[in-house]
Amino acid sequence: MATWNVLYFGAQNQGPRDEVLQLARIRDVIRGTDADLWGLQEVTSATAFAALLSELPGYAGLLANDSSVTDGTDFYTGGEQKVGIIYKTSVVAVTGAQVILTDFNYQFAGRPPLEVRIRLTLGGTAREAVVIVLHAKATADAASWERRVAGAVALKDYIDATRPDDLVLIPGDWNDDVDESITLGRDTPYRPLVDAAPDWVYPTAELSAAGLTSILGYGDVIDHILASDEAMVSYEAGSAMVYRVDEHIPDYEDTTSDHLPVLVRFQPPGG
Repeated sequence: MATWNVLYFGAQNQGPRDEVLQLARIRDVIRGTDADLWGLQEVTSATAFAALLSELPGYAGLLANDSSVTDGTDFYTGGEQKVGIIYKTSVVAVTGAQVILTDFNYQFAGRPPLEVRIRLTLGGTAREAVVIVLHAKATADAASWERRVAGAVALKDYIDATRPDDLVLIPGDWNDDVDESITLGRDTPYRPLVDAAPDWVYPTAELSAAGLTSILGYGDVIDHILASDEAMVSYEAGSAMVYRVDEHIPDYEDTTSDHLPVLVRFQPPGG
């Protein structure tokens, strides 16, 4: 599984200027990575998203403002940043989707999380699961930190109440780290979730502990994946990684994104 902020993908006047080149490079990263499931952030254009999917044989996708998503069009418009998923159809089948935590729209900077119910088929075994894609409030000022704190509390309350026994994966641009905050002198705003282990675990926390970064020009991992204990029993220890595609793509930040994909690996039953 991977999470990736694709920097205003499809926006004409923001992010990389060459939209055709950005699409090609996003396509090549997804193809080359060969991950089964991606959580994406900052997809601006549904048209560009559809064009990307047309160049990814064997994959399908869903954006937060898709007509099939409950409350999606109420909170996501055509021209704003959207969260979504891309998945291998041989592994994942979508069974339903909704935008959640809409009462905390402000705390999530107008980007409430997308919850997608899926059926995973791995190693010949099918299992129901839930993917929640989020894009938290950005920037290091104190007010933004407080909004991330409120979003974290709301998310934990929600998953504890509605998904206590489910296999849950929460990829996202959390816009903060899970060891200490990007806001100077503050604890991670995700302390309630960090301290919820072993029920809820960030396998990507090991990347923060190693002093890595997932956003160019900064020293923190702000793109993370949170998993329920039902998912963590299949986690391949040590598999979390920041994929340094910037070392392979010329002018990566100007042409593709300022974020790097973050990946984790889970073994299928009996794997």
